[in-house]
Amino acid sequence: MRAPPGVCAGLSLALSFLTSATAASFQQNGSALTMSNANVRLEYNLAAGTTDFYWKNSRKLTAFYSGIGFDTGYVTGPSYQAWSWALTATNQAIVTATAPGLPTMKQTFTLDQADGFLIKVEAVGVDLKANWMGPVVVDATGGVDLGVTGDNRALAVPFDNDGFVRYNAMPINHSGTSYEVGAFYDNTSRQGLVVGSVTHDVWKSGVYFNGANNKLNQMNVFGGATSPADVAPHGFVTGNTISSPTMFVGFDDDWRVAMSNYTSENLRFAPRLPWTNGTPFGWNSWGVIQQNINYADALAVSDFFDTNLTPRGFANQGTVYINLDSYWDNLNSFQLQTFVNRCHAHGQKAGIYFGPFVYFGSGAQATNSYMEGTTNEYRFSEALLRDATGNPESADGGFALDPTHPGTQQRIHYFISLFLNYGFDYIKLDFLSHGALEGAHYDSAITTGMAAYNVGLQFTANEINGRMFISESIAPLFPYQYGHSRRIACDTEASRIANTEYEMNAVTYGWWLDNLYTFNDPDIMVFGNGADANEQQSRLISGAVTGVFLDGDDLTTSAGEQGADACLTNAALNEVARDGRTFTPVEGNSGSAAANIFVRQDGSAWRLAVFNFTASPLSQTVDLNRAGFPPGAYALTNLWDNSTFTASNACVVNLNAKQAKLFSAGLAPTPVSRPTVRSTALSGGNLVFSGNGGTPNGIFYVLTSSAAADSAWVPLATNYYTGAGTFSVSVPVTVGSTHFYQIR
Repeated sequence: MRAPPGVCAGLSLALSFLTSATAASFQQNGSALTMSNANVRLEYNLAAGTTDFYWKNSRKLTAFYSGIGFDTGYVTGPSYQAWSWALTATNQAIVTATAPGLPTMKQTFTLDQADGFLIKVEAVGVDLKANWMGPVVVDATGGVDLGVTGDNRALAVPFDNDGFVRYNAMPINHSGTSYEVGAFYDNTSRQGLVVGSVTHDVWKSGVYFNGANNKLNQMNVFGGATSPADVAPHGFVTGNTISSPTMFVGFDDDWRVAMSNYTSENLRFAPRLPWTNGTPFGWNSWGVIQQNINYADALAVSDFFDTNLTPRGFANQGTVYINLDSYWDNLNSFQLQTFVNRCHAHGQKAGIYFGPFVYFGSGAQATNSYMEGTTNEYRFSEALLRDATGNPESADGGFALDPTHPGTQQRIHYFISLFLNYGFDYIKLDFLSHGALEGAHYDSAITTGMAAYNVGLQFTANEINGRMFISESIAPLFPYQYGHSRRIACDTEASRIANTEYEMNAVTYGWWLDNLYTFNDPDIMVFGNGADANEQQSRLISGAVTGVFLDGDDLTTSAGEQGADACLTNAALNEVARDGRTFTPVEGNSGSAAANIFVRQDGSAWRLAVFNFTASPLSQTVDLNRAGFPPGAYALTNLWDNSTFTASNACVVNLNAKQAKLFSAGLAPTPVSRPTVRSTALSGGNLVFSGNGGTPNGIFYVLTSSAAADSAWVPLATNYYTGAGTFSVSVPVTVGSTHFYQIR
């Protein structure tokens, strides 16, 4: 039998390739290629170059195709004439499209998850150039259909964390561009679609969308985006074979799970930077002192932590980090070394600051100044990143340095070596977004901003070589594998509720980043700056539910000392913060604002954080079932004041203006019937209690002081029941002392 046009000869009958590990299946019937795995089914039309995506037999994407923006024009999959496919692994297939006069197009489909798949597109030819490659292009009315219409949202993710940019979970009937990853979901049912890049080595990726009638009419998941700071177009990727980023497409009953699945696929391509030393607790000079940091202040902070805060519980694994930020060079070489030595003598770690890809100076200064570490070989002007017309590029008041330039790399080597020789343990890398700008690079083989950024970060990480904790500050979300932490939002150090709300907007829609970085960083916490007590409490809790836990008060002043003392010595809150895992939002429909209810499960306990970002009191009802709590009655403890209450299914949290509360919740103990003590008798050095009745799982408590609180009762024995509901338990007696006994 002759195969239909565009179909491999000999494959007109159904063929199936299965693997027990993934259960992926690839079958062709006529011109229909079916690729499936668990809840995923892809129907590829081998006569048209389009694909339908089904999840649990419900079509979510209709007739998507791949497109490539070459320097000679835009080409789409349906422009081709013939399609064939081949199995390249047990869970992977390549569809190849050909047509006269067009480069060969190859689409690689990987089905290694139960609820998602990967796709990339390649072009094969001679001397190809493209600066836009979209593995997934939907261009049809209602082409993206969630299948639900409760409260449909489109999440736009920012490229970096600069300039108070916000995540925005807008209604889906809008258009916009999300960077690297986007999500489309119904907040009511939580069902949703997540799409985005899982490789971040060459391309800046984007997700363009255009919605109407609770569906999307357009969705492009593509490489070739430009960031808000770019002045040059995305660079061209060139070669005889050029490849897009690999994209993830996933759906789930809970879009937050789909987002976690997305992070898991990222980690298959690039593991996160290892760290085993716990969540950093400590201090950073940019909170209040900032450019006025000096030698005496640095030593005073180290001493204050050693004598006041660490002995009262503000530490993790016995240590804190005392970090000098920008203007650390106010200290001379002797002073820097003495500072590091003082920190180490206190059992502390010392931190430092560096901007590897930015130059703050005028154009004239750049021309007349040699780069540190280059032995007067390169001036800053020679290493500035420039656009196609030769103009230097800048952002945030600083010129961008080309990460591929030897002067930039020699300067990085110089400073990292200097910091390591002093003995610094922690480094904050700032203004990293400058290194990802598009432009003309010294290394002509590097043609995109993202490729240059990877070169610069890899060089920096190699210089550090695991000897310092790496904290990224102003930085793109991706790539992630060069830093242990990343500021989830920048410049939130003041304990004003607006700053805390801005940071929590990033937690609301970017909590998942701590699957990629070891820690999210909420920025510095400041308490002695005149903010009211509720704002201070909210700022502290925002730090505890996010990750890295750094104070920034001026600890040479009484106001700074008192603020730090009041907020940083709460043992229960510090214990939550030590875990370092970011809380998850309960709702995802707050637009560009922050949600106000967050949860995290810690073993058998649950943590619940509730925020009031307004200037008026708030009574917030929390649906415990929607928050993820298993059914049952819960005892909730306010970790700020240790007050408790019980709740089942839902609870009401009363908040003052600008206040947040953090609770620990556990299943309330099942009430038991108290047994009856029938008799007591002395037997040697023991007092023997006998009785019957009650529930055979009570605990026998002994208390040695009538003035002690109920919390001082100590369990002495359990389950001393014999048959028929009777019990007998012996309690050691100390001659000359008084004991108070209670049975529960």
